[in-house]
Amino acid sequence: MRKAGLDAGFEPFPVAAENRLDAEMASGKLHLAFIPPNANRLALEGRQLIAAIRIPLERGLLGSRVCLVRGTDKDLLKDVKSLEAFRRFKVGQGYGWGDIDVYAAAGVSVVEAPFTSQSAPLRALASGHFDLLPMGASEFQAFLDRSKEEGLGIVADNHIVIRYPWFRFIWVSKTAPNAAALLEGLERGLDIMARDGSFIRIFEHYKGKIDTAVFRGRTSIELASPYAQASDIPAKYRHLLIEAR
Repeated sequence: MRKAGLDAGFEPFPVAAENRLDAEMASGKLHLAFIPPNANRLALEGRQLIAAIRIPLERGLLGSRVCLVRGTDKDLLKDVKSLEAFRRFKVGQGYGWGDIDVYAAAGVSVVEAPFTSQSAPLRALASGHFDLLPMGASEFQAFLDRSKEEGLGIVADNHIVIRYPWFRFIWVSKTAPNAAALLEGLERGLDIMARDGSFIRIFEHYKGKIDTAVFRGRTSIELASPYAQASDIPAKYRHLLIEAR
């Protein structure tokens, strides 16, 4: 908003399930959320209740997934060379995550678990609630750090990478107070940041420079997404994407 020359203050909304975030945005009680598309969100967009700014906040890395596994199972996926072989395992996901539909469409078993904190899915994995927890290439290290702090014994698999088009966009209410000014200011400011390099500088300040070498030598398991395609990213933002291959 500063880039757009507008003054704005923001307050965090309490941690909530994605379907609640959708409802609060549609009703105008919540101004914006940073979440991937799903069937409900796209339907609300079609009804002009919310709008998406399709800038790839994780620079495309959210759709390249590294699996977290228990340390005792560090080679669990060593022999996985195909989607058929991957289907033998149970994948953990947070309640209501749109990714669930991606895995279900591919015939992969999914176990839903609470995601009220960073620790919650790690504890579910450590307890054997599911076999593996796929996390985006830009986020899995933070979960490993938390696991180490809590002594949960979780490690990153080194054998496969799961890929599907998946982006966290900025969703803005169109019914909240000052919604039009917020949407216009965000779009204008983000366009400036994408052009002047500050988007990438801020990303690297918080996420570091992503070393795509982590993907070398891995078997790629490719999945389709019912809610996103690579072409969703507007041309003005495509240079922000990191090709994690």
